[in-house]
Amino acid sequence: MADYDVIVVGAGHNGLAAATVLARERLKVLVLEKNSYVGGMAATRELIKGFKHNVGAWALIVFRDIVAEALEMKKFGYEVINPTTSLACFGEPGQKPYIVYNDPVKLVEWITENHGQEAMQGLLKLFEICSVFAEPMDAIRFTHPKSIGTIMDSMPNPRAKDIMRKCFFGSALDIINECFPDPTKFRSIRGSLAGMAIDGTGLGPYSPGTAFSLAYHIATPGVGKFYQLVKGGMGQVSESIKRSLEDKGGEVKLNTAVKRIIIERGKAVGVELTSGEKISGRVVLSSLDAYATFMRLVGEDLLPTDFVDMVKKIKYKNPYLEIHVTLKELPEFVGDLAFLNEDKLRWFVGYYPSPEHLERCYEDSKWGRIPHDPLSAYYIPSMWDDTLAPKGYYTATFFSQYFPVAASKEQHGRLKDEMAEKVISKMAEYAPNFKKAIMNKVVLAPYHYEAMFGVTEGDYSSGLTIPEQMLDCRPVVGWADYKTPVDGLYLCGACCHPGPGVTGVPGYNCANDVLEDWKRK
Repeated sequence: MADYDVIVVGAGHNGLAAATVLARERLKVLVLEKNSYVGGMAATRELIKGFKHNVGAWALIVFRDIVAEALEMKKFGYEVINPTTSLACFGEPGQKPYIVYNDPVKLVEWITENHGQEAMQGLLKLFEICSVFAEPMDAIRFTHPKSIGTIMDSMPNPRAKDIMRKCFFGSALDIINECFPDPTKFRSIRGSLAGMAIDGTGLGPYSPGTAFSLAYHIATPGVGKFYQLVKGGMGQVSESIKRSLEDKGGEVKLNTAVKRIIIERGKAVGVELTSGEKISGRVVLSSLDAYATFMRLVGEDLLPTDFVDMVKKIKYKNPYLEIHVTLKELPEFVGDLAFLNEDKLRWFVGYYPSPEHLERCYEDSKWGRIPHDPLSAYYIPSMWDDTLAPKGYYTATFFSQYFPVAASKEQHGRLKDEMAEKVISKMAEYAPNFKKAIMNKVVLAPYHYEAMFGVTEGDYSSGLTIPEQMLDCRPVVGWADYKTPVDGLYLCGACCHPGPGVTGVPGYNCANDVLEDWKRK
């Protein structure tokens, strides 16, 4: 008799979500986590004593209430904070900043008053495009994905089909130019949209496939909805699910690393730990990415050759940099941006001058160079959540795309420090006290996240979010239903449909598939 009905490898929020759904059905469930904490790349850590930082994911962008309700997260400490804005984006001097108010009425008022009716019409056109994209995508969110062709065929009229064509095969710039056609106008709006589009793609906004990411980011949470924070940090998402799981009889073992998944006669029957201990299970779920699961924990000799070839070709190189800092005072913006010092507008500020600027940064990164004028964005969650820092002090994180991952790995340590200095210096041009306000600094590049969490290439998306790696191609063609070529082994992480972000949906969906298979057997 097996030790457990279900063993889940990895205590990220998706792994915990899957475990909780299964424990709710009275299955004996064990979650194994190599680190001393849960959350994976959506964890909250005390990197500097007394200050809490979100390591990896930092905001809820695509989370659905239906998942929180199914997992009873509010009952176990999950609490959402709704900031008044999602972003204040600026660029070149003389260009009006773009303030993304979360209140639709305030957003309309700001756009109309500061950018004019033409800009408002462009934004409404963008929302229309994303609404068309959202409908078929929502229909498959909690089920198995469909192919691009099937979705295209299902569209009700030629206009809708054409919109989907652009979203699947076009570039972000194609969509941006359709809504804001004059490149000399509304640069901060265009730059902000381009910044959203490149997130998780490893590409520039001119690249085909980035239109999908733009529509995905706007449409997935519901068109017109924006960022939310979690009281106590993003790690509280996983902490609340862990408490819910344990309430239902599930177990979580921390500091317990899995060496391999045990396969006997083509079936997963348990795991072997790095300590040598073996634990048996009737089914095994992995919340790790596909490469980490199959190449490290299973072994290619136990898998079909064509499947191994596809797994090896998954694209993971995600060129980002995170800079975690502690502040003794808030940044003070000057000149045309001094108004950001009011009403907490400075809690999240980004320098995204234009799509053209982003493309130049991408070109630098592609050839292994630090961008000449890097993107600079930071957020200060402790302005909304006083549990993250001591009174009178602040916790902040800079995030910048286009770290030169193409450079040799021997150079990454030097390059990440050089790029961090450039990123902070850029923001200090507009808020001169920023550098002196910094007390401590921790700079993390993708290779740090690979070491900390075991994610391939440090990719927080578990596979780039480009059309060729989404829908029925995620993680690979023919295996988008959470099952794997190994009987009794399932994938339940962000490498599965519907993809990355703090959603819990891959874990939720996988668990429901496991239950269906369980009942059939």
